[in-house]
Amino acid sequence: MTSNTGNCPPGPSPSGALTVSVVVPTRNRPEHAEACARSILATTGFLDLTFVDQSDDLTTQEALSRISDPRFRYLRSDSRGVTKGRNLGISATQGDIVAYTDDDCRVAPDWTQRISEVFATDPEVAVVCGRVRVPEEIRHLGYAEGFEPHQREWQGSFPPLGRDWGITANFSIRRSVLGRVGVFDPLLGAGAPLRSGGEPDFLFRVLRNGLKVVNAEEVVVDHYGIRRPGDEFKRLILGYSAGTAAALFKHVRLGDWAGIVVYSRFLGSTLMRVSGNLLSGRRPTGVGYLRAFLSGTLASCRFGIDRARREYIER
Repeated sequence: MTSNTGNCPPGPSPSGALTVSVVVPTRNRPEHAEACARSILATTGFLDLTFVDQSDDLTTQEALSRISDPRFRYLRSDSRGVTKGRNLGISATQGDIVAYTDDDCRVAPDWTQRISEVFATDPEVAVVCGRVRVPEEIRHLGYAEGFEPHQREWQGSFPPLGRDWGITANFSIRRSVLGRVGVFDPLLGAGAPLRSGGEPDFLFRVLRNGLKVVNAEEVVVDHYGIRRPGDEFKRLILGYSAGTAAALFKHVRLGDWAGIVVYSRFLGSTLMRVSGNLLSGRRPTGVGYLRAFLSGTLASCRFGIDRARREYIER
């Protein structure tokens, strides 16, 4: 099965309680995938759980086949790239809210209930970015990305570099806003040509449309996706830098003044950090991060842009 990122079927009627569909893209991590699925299915308050499997073999499918729950759906896809998996989840579900986590996460027992409460309390909320914790017992093994909310609400302005840009390990979208902002750009994100940047691109489009993003510390998942020190960690961080640059530079190329401001702010902050480290003799200097940011900017120029959809065009 392949994804169709252009179709966003309407959700259920807005009357009554909001419904939540949970989507998890997965690839080549069968043990994590099964544990993640079971943690979600141990909760209540959601309509369905869909795993979109882009694995290279059948081991993840075999692991997930052990799950027997009427709320659970398995979709196998020949596509590659986490954003394509997330978009397939949008088109394959019907909940008023589409809630995402990653296959190497475990959700809190009240995860979907808390998500529903935030959206139900304020009909203006377009996206909820929840807290992503790294369990204390695994921190010594390496690096795992987390997200700690600072300012709860963002609307009409953009967060600073490295703060309050949520991540899709804990990310929920009101389906009705997709008609205004579109879906995830399939050329951004892990496994895609531009490596990363799916979240900042999507959040930029949401905020650029004047919609509200809530960073909710009460919506919690634990992240177990450790990257070992050395090459593993380096690839991850440099990929984040390159992908973020490509995500934001797309909007610069579109001539969007807000995109120019946000991209310039990110680039300026990176330059200042590197300059400060070099002058003080601190290490790491951050030169590699800056180089990756600039390489992501250049990589952006290899692709055309669909101006109406604000998506890169696949070559």
